[in-house]
Amino acid sequence: MSKLKTLGVNLALTLGGLLMGVVIGEIGLRVAGVEGYPKIGDFVDSAPTGFHTSDQNLGWKLKPGASGEWKGEGESFVQVNSQGLRDREHTKAKPPNTLRVAVLGDSFTEAIHVPIEQTFWSKLERKLGNCEAVKGRKNVEVINFGVQGYGTAQELIMLRKKVWDYNPDIVVLAFFIGNDIINNSPKLEYDRYRPFFVRDASGKLVADMSFRNLPPIDRNEKAVSFVDRLPSFLVNNSRILQVIKKVEVDRKKQELSKDFTALSTYNFKKPQDAAWQEAWRVTEDLIVTVRNEVVQKKADFLLVTIGDPMQVERNGQMRKNFMRKNKIQDLFYPDRRLEKLGAREGFRVLNLAEQFQGYTEKYQVCAHGFDNSVPCRGHWNELGHRLASIMINRNLCENLKQSQLPDKQP
Repeated sequence: MSKLKTLGVNLALTLGGLLMGVVIGEIGLRVAGVEGYPKIGDFVDSAPTGFHTSDQNLGWKLKPGASGEWKGEGESFVQVNSQGLRDREHTKAKPPNTLRVAVLGDSFTEAIHVPIEQTFWSKLERKLGNCEAVKGRKNVEVINFGVQGYGTAQELIMLRKKVWDYNPDIVVLAFFIGNDIINNSPKLEYDRYRPFFVRDASGKLVADMSFRNLPPIDRNEKAVSFVDRLPSFLVNNSRILQVIKKVEVDRKKQELSKDFTALSTYNFKKPQDAAWQEAWRVTEDLIVTVRNEVVQKKADFLLVTIGDPMQVERNGQMRKNFMRKNKIQDLFYPDRRLEKLGAREGFRVLNLAEQFQGYTEKYQVCAHGFDNSVPCRGHWNELGHRLASIMINRNLCENLKQSQLPDKQP
């Protein structure tokens, strides 16, 4: 037998062996019930949970009428009203003799982690109704416009697209120190399927809605695999490729968690590079824009900053170790910066973190975290919402006593 024939036979045997191995592997995975991830389609609903759906203006939003049990982090029964808010039904026309408060925010405000009656905005409605400046004079409605994952850019768009339909007297913007600055930057945010605000040639902030044309495969590099770039007929008919994709994407998710943990430490530092400097400038400009539009509507504005879990960690030594490890000089740098912004621009800023820290350290309790997730980390538990409602109510009530709100009844 010639060398060429020998080479051909060996090649055929090798390819045949590989093919047989693939066939056996495909059969084995199916028999064992092992599944992977299918290829990303050309059109993907960007909804972070089953309670959400895609939106061409906001990236995603709550799905009107959606309901069901939530047991991811914390537990609750989630009911989205007919207008796409995690709240009870509210008429768009404000009832006579009513004080309306609109709350904008992200997952801390949407708050699917706790039952609706435990949320800070639900508690705030009851507390504010007993405020001396309101009690016996006006009914109080606090309306929740929070949606998880939103940054200040999406909250500004929500203000324009939905909030003003309800004619609020007060707008509360809940700002999460842990990721809102990152959310507002196309250079820092991993998930690019969202609107951003960028500067035009004159330096003015304008909405960048290019996410509408972004292919799903390019929305978040941490959520895709090289498998997603292979032909659909091949991936969708190969259990092996789907399993390979699952392994790669799961690894990327772990990397993302580590990367974000490292990135989020820069929230507590004066920005050193151009990306963080611009992220802060855009964030501050967005907050001021929200304030300006609220004032134009003759409503009152309050910025509430929600602390990162590490800021309110009950263990003082753990906080010191975190600061030393990450070269952080002041754990409340972002809070103080936003306070200065409010003083400079003339609006009230309520920073919750230092007050929370005083409480959690004194009583050795956690305002974040649940038994079915990471203790003292993640979102507010019932205590966190209760503390927030008390502090926000105190601020709003004092301001109502000092100033007479204009009558905004239509």
